[in-house]
Amino acid sequence: MDILDVLNELEELVEESTKVPLIGKILIDDDLILDMIDHIRTTLPEEMRMAKTVAVEREKILEEARNDAKKIIGEARDELTRMVGEDELVKKAREQASEVMEQAKNVSREIKIGAFQYADELLGKSEESVEKFLKQIKTAREELRTPPKSEQEAAPAE
Repeated sequence: MDILDVLNELEELVEESTKVPLIGKILIDDDLILDMIDHIRTTLPEEMRMAKTVAVEREKILEEARNDAKKIIGEARDELTRMVGEDELVKKAREQASEVMEQAKNVSREIKIGAFQYADELLGKSEESVEKFLKQIKTAREELRTPPKSEQEAAPAE
């Protein structure tokens, strides 16, 4: 019999007991009441122990739930950090790719400028050489148009 049953019996005993007229009190068999109180005392520690066990189990379950929640939150944070890290890696990779492309454009521009300068130098030297040759050709033609002095002197005597 559990404690609630004993309390219910005690309540029934009080309700069914005979009332003393004029004073509103009831007469109860004291041995029966003492037996019920004694039964409550012996049952109460068992009930308390069971309630304590339930409370301990409840605390264990709550603690497990808290730990599980912490673990899930930690995993979510780790996943978020990983995803943010991946975004950072992608961002850094894009930045590095952009820098490499910019460097490649600069190098290409420098090579193109260098090639134009080299070609200009070669054309300048070629122009100088051609001018030199042209001058030599003009001089040679001039010499050919003008007869030598020995022939000029001999020509009027004819």
